[in-house]
This record gives sequence, structure tokens and C-alpha cells, in this order.
Amino acid sequence: MNIQLFKSFLIVAECKNFTQAAQNLNFTQPAISNHITTLEKKYGVQLFQRDGKNVYLTAAGRSFCNYAQNIVAEYEESMEKMAGFKKKRKKLKIGVSTQFINYFLIDVLRKMHDKYADLSIEVDRCMTVETTLKATFQDKIYDLAFVHLDTQPLYTKRQLLWSQKIIWVVSPKMYEEHNYKDNIYEYPYIAYPSGGDYCDSLKNKIDFGLLDTQFSCSDSETVRLAVMKNLGIGLLPAIKIKEDLEEKKLIAFPLKYGIEMPVYLLYAQEMEITSEIKCFLELLEKHAKNI
Repeated sequence: MNIQLFKSFLIVAECKNFTQAAQNLNFTQPAISNHITTLEKKYGVQLFQRDGKNVYLTAAGRSFCNYAQNIVAEYEESMEKMAGFKKKRKKLKIGVSTQFINYFLIDVLRKMHDKYADLSIEVDRCMTVETTLKATFQDKIYDLAFVHLDTQPLYTKRQLLWSQKIIWVVSPKMYEEHNYKDNIYEYPYIAYPSGGDYCDSLKNKIDFGLLDTQFSCSDSETVRLAVMKNLGIGLLPAIKIKEDLEEKKLIAFPLKYGIEMPVYLLYAQEMEITSEIKCFLELLEKHAKNI
């Protein structure tokens, strides 16, 4: 029998009113009446005495209450117990220190999904390398960490995946206005607040104090848009602006001003290398060689 019949019986017994019971269960009043009628026909007894809008339990109804309560309780317990035997969806949580890493992950994630349809993969963007490492190795939030600086905490394993070009770019209009000069110190500069990792990696090559800082933007996408709006030059990962460069929407400055920034994969030494993680690492290594 439908377990809802027993639940409806218990609510009607509590409310002593079909309409109120229907509202509590989000059913129509005729549906609740039909549930009770079905039970009464099944057992061949009258469970409620109707008195206008109100109903009252008969002697059979009072006796049936204990059975209905036990049936509902055992049903709910069985559902809870059986849920524990369901196949649990495996998860792989990844923390990344910069958004441009996602450009390299998409193809790998697609192949992982094709091979492990029951694997849930979560990729979170952390604000800095430091927060990525803390969340992965101290707070244990992530299984794997992708960082773009040469760093390795204790008791971790590290794999160099690729190096990403970080370059200076300018809009064609501003480049023309400055007579196509390649000296970045002669242009207005769109900075990142507090420098940022890109700038920190270039301090040995660029004197940022000599740059004409006009604007400050919090992320690379905003810098990209500001450069395209002729507000100044900016420092961006090459992969992010590949199409802009090919379509001549942006002009790159000589590579002597830029840098090759390494991208590392880090994970704890004691981490269990499951078949899914092993496949993920192999796909990353293969994909990095093709870049």
C-alpha cells in the first residue's frame, strides 16, 4: 500500500479536520478524503466518525493509530538505512591560484568526465597562491592545488606542467598615438592593486615605480577591457588574449618586458592516488606536452 495513506490518516487524526490536514500535507481535500476511504475499504472498518467539518477517531481508528505510526516510522527508517547503501558519487576538489589555469584544464576535465561519468569535479578560484596552499594543505579543502609561482610547502609533491607567457599589451589606437613606440615607460599603466603575482615576478626586470600608473583594476579581465578601451597598457597572460592578438584587437610589446611564469600541480605526499587521480595526472602531463 502507498505509505502516503498512513501519513494522511495520522495527520487527519491529529487535526480532526480533512481541510486542515490537506493544507498541512499540500494535498486537496478530496484527495485526503480518498486516502481515508481507501484505508477503510482495505481494512473493512470505519476509522473516523464524520460530524460536519470535524471528524473523530472510532474505536477501530484509535487502535489503528499505533499500527500507522509504526508503519510510517519503519518506512522512514528503512529509507534512511537503504540510502547508506547507495553508490556514493566520488569527488575531486581542485583549488587554483589564478584564473588562466582554467584555460588549460577544460580539455582535461572533459576527458575525465567522458571516462568517469560518476566523478564530480569541483574547481575553485582562490584569490592568491597563499590562500590556495592554505586551503589545500592546512584546511584540507582541496585534493589538488594549481599555483603559478615557484613554491613548494613541506610534505608535498610537485609537478611542473607548463610555463605561461605574461606579456604587456596595448590597444592599436594607443599604440598609434604613441608613434608605435615599444618603450612601456612612455605609456599610461593599468595596475593591479598591491602589485599582484604577475608584477612581483617581474620586479627584477621592470621598475614599476617609473611607470605612469593611471588606473588600478582588481582582475585580469577588467585590465583587458580597460586596455581595449584605450585607458593604458596592461600586463596579461598570453593565453587569455590569444584571440585578441590574432585579430589585432591588442598589440603585444617585446617579450623582453614579459616573463615565463611556471604552473605547478601540488598535492600532499600522503594523498591516496586513486585510479581517477592517476588518470587525471596522466592526462595533465599529456596535455602539457601538447601545449
